[in-house]
Amino acid sequence: MDKCRIVVVGAGSGIGAATAAHFHNRGDFVVAVDVRANETPASRHLSCDLRDPASIDGLLGELGDGWDMLAHVAGIPGTWPAADVLKVNYLGMRLMTEGMLPRMRPGGSIVAVASTAAVGWEQRVDILAGLLEATDGDAVERWQAGQDPNYPVYSTSKQAVILYAKRLAGPAWAKYGVRINTVSPGPIETPILTDFEKSMGKEILDAVRSTVGRHGTVDDVVPLIDFLGSPQARWINGQDIQADAGYIASLTAGTPIAL
Repeated sequence: MDKCRIVVVGAGSGIGAATAAHFHNRGDFVVAVDVRANETPASRHLSCDLRDPASIDGLLGELGDGWDMLAHVAGIPGTWPAADVLKVNYLGMRLMTEGMLPRMRPGGSIVAVASTAAVGWEQRVDILAGLLEATDGDAVERWQAGQDPNYPVYSTSKQAVILYAKRLAGPAWAKYGVRINTVSPGPIETPILTDFEKSMGKEILDAVRSTVGRHGTVDDVVPLIDFLGSPQARWINGQDIQADAGYIASLTAGTPIAL
């Protein structure tokens, strides 16, 4: 199998670290990108602060061309300031994606990690459209200032990731031959799980765990990222795939079939 060239953003811990290590251990050339120094197994480590467009531009300049995959896993929980959550989770992902597209080989793939916290995004398309018109940090902050402060900004940020990826997937395929998909994990046992318990409510996450039997692990998500980035998924584009043992389906599909 030919060695692939893969950029993993958010490779310092959790799903991102596991993703980078997975591809590195397979023999691929992996650039591990994070805002913090880390020991994640990779061919090269680079730093980037997704809140800062200049930092993203600097990273893109260092990366150069000829990439097969961007795994954009970086994200921060709702315990952070709202502006930072939107800048990292939505705008940073957007700037990285648009910056990487012309640097990728035809047949390449972008996989961004969203979240099952984005459930209901279809009912908020008109609202989210305003956020998708915001292409710099100041515009993002102005948009958020006009929103309901009680609506979880983390959910908004991941809804925007899904909608943005779906709207970009067709043009990216037509112009660059690159597919764009998102993965939405449910609660995952990572270092930031306690932050999600604080921002979402521990009782809610405990209810998810009791329904499906356990929280997910990075090993439940990384193979999906791998598959979506592979030639085997060559006809899958513009999709959001939930990796949550069916919890969201149990909420949205109506009465379960009795067995």
